[in-house]
Amino acid sequence: MDGRNSVAFAERAEERQTGYEALLEENAYLREENKRLHSDNEQLREIFRIATVEFEKKNREKESSGAELEKAYAVIKALTEENAELKARLETEEGKVKLLNKLAFGKRSEKQQQDESGSQRQHKRRGAVTGHKGSGRKIPKELPVKEEVIDIPDEEKFCPVCGLPYKETGIEETSSEVCVEKVYYVKRIRRKVYKKTCTCPNQIITAPAPDKLIPKGKFSLSFWVEVLLNKYKNHMPVERQVKDMADYGLAVSSGTIFGGLKKIYHLYLEPLYLGLVNSVRESRYIHIDESGWKLFVLIDEKGNCNGFIWVFVCKDIRVVVYVIRPGRGASVPCEILFDMDIEEANLLGTIPTGDRKRITVDRFSSYKTLEGLGLVEITYCWAHQRRDFIAAKTKYPELKKWADTWIENIARLYHINNERVKHACQSVSFKKHDKELREEINRIEQEITSPIIERQCKHPQQRALLESMKNHWQGLTVFVDNPEVEMDNNISERMLRIPVLGRKNYWGNHALWAGQLSAAMFSIVQSCTYNDISPKEYLTWYLSECVKRGSAPSEDEIGSFLPHNLTTDMREQLMVNKPEQLILPNV
Repeated sequence: MDGRNSVAFAERAEERQTGYEALLEENAYLREENKRLHSDNEQLREIFRIATVEFEKKNREKESSGAELEKAYAVIKALTEENAELKARLETEEGKVKLLNKLAFGKRSEKQQQDESGSQRQHKRRGAVTGHKGSGRKIPKELPVKEEVIDIPDEEKFCPVCGLPYKETGIEETSSEVCVEKVYYVKRIRRKVYKKTCTCPNQIITAPAPDKLIPKGKFSLSFWVEVLLNKYKNHMPVERQVKDMADYGLAVSSGTIFGGLKKIYHLYLEPLYLGLVNSVRESRYIHIDESGWKLFVLIDEKGNCNGFIWVFVCKDIRVVVYVIRPGRGASVPCEILFDMDIEEANLLGTIPTGDRKRITVDRFSSYKTLEGLGLVEITYCWAHQRRDFIAAKTKYPELKKWADTWIENIARLYHINNERVKHACQSVSFKKHDKELREEINRIEQEITSPIIERQCKHPQQRALLESMKNHWQGLTVFVDNPEVEMDNNISERMLRIPVLGRKNYWGNHALWAGQLSAAMFSIVQSCTYNDISPKEYLTWYLSECVKRGSAPSEDEIGSFLPHNLTTDMREQLMVNKPEQLILPNV
């Protein structure tokens, strides 16, 4: 029994030993597996760490690339905008160059050179129009005649064959030619001296000396009239006149001429000029324009020589007045039209509508200032509006078709209005054209205010021109309800060309009094021309009257001496193309 127990115990012990060894082997295997797994885990950790580092690096690179990409996109956008801006600027500058080339080297005429198809219009034949009666080869009858007799020399009044003398037949062959004779001469004045035959005092009596334009002056009235008209009508500078006088044997300095002109202005011409200015203030409808004029004199520390010449044209009373000032502000028209400073106008406030003057002008801001003060009603110039479209198609060829359409619209307005004003108001023909004009004006107004048209006009210049028309539409359409108002300001531009021709010859003035004299003489000459009066005849007559009086007419009297106020008889005596007396030296 014990033996069997021992065997069983031994077997169990052996089994336990075997199990223990198996556990030890398994434990050793597990330990090895644990080490391997630990090693693998460390490797995985290292791989994960490396992967994390790489991921973070890539992420940073991605973020950096995104920022750089955004920066690149911003640069591309900025460059695109800059490119578009530069392209637009280039188009604008190229347009300016085209416009300046046209102004500098192109034709001055604003007439259209091509029709809608682009083909060149047929040029008008030169010469007189059909039905015009020419002057032919006739010698003008109104010119004075100076006869010249041509005879055969005495030594040739014999027959070359037999030697017998010729016999005069009493017949003459007469021919004529137009000549010019210019001569400076000295008029020697001899005054008779008498002695009384009685014993009364003051025994010696001398014939009175003729009055002089300039006291104790050595030049006659006709000399000064010639100098004045040569400069302000024929645009011949004084220095050039002095050289011309020297060619005819008269030596005189330019200082002497300028000194005489200054005296004549202050003594005689200034009151006449102020009378013309006062006439402008009485007018209700005035055309105004201005241009550059050099004043080579320091004025109020201005620092430059830029002045301006203004023209005021009154068609209702046929007066033209020029004004030369250093500035171009609203103070100038305010002074001439209302005889007040701009500060006084600000304090005055708005005047009643019926008392406002109506002015036809361009779109210069000085005129808008007067309108803002309630002093004037502005009628804008359609010729300027038309020039905007001409300039647009010159600067931007792609706008040619669009601009030509508007130019035709404006031409149609001119045509209809010209037909309208040919007839008396309230006549059937007037009403017909008036209705047609209003329909055309309404059509144009709808076109410039239409949102559809505005969306179709994508070019900045198109939008700018239409916006300008909308902003000035009220002034552009005053002529519709007022047929006496002209559509443009061309008359003042034509009047302004006269001093501009002089400006090209002598640039301007070197003294304030000289500028005042220039304005006065331009005003006198053009007011005379506007009234079909000869400036030479008028100046001679007016200055002669001043010499007789011993001074210029008073402020109350000067009105009757103004060109537009002269009597019919006096106008006929001073008219243009009046036959002149030929003055020849008595030698």
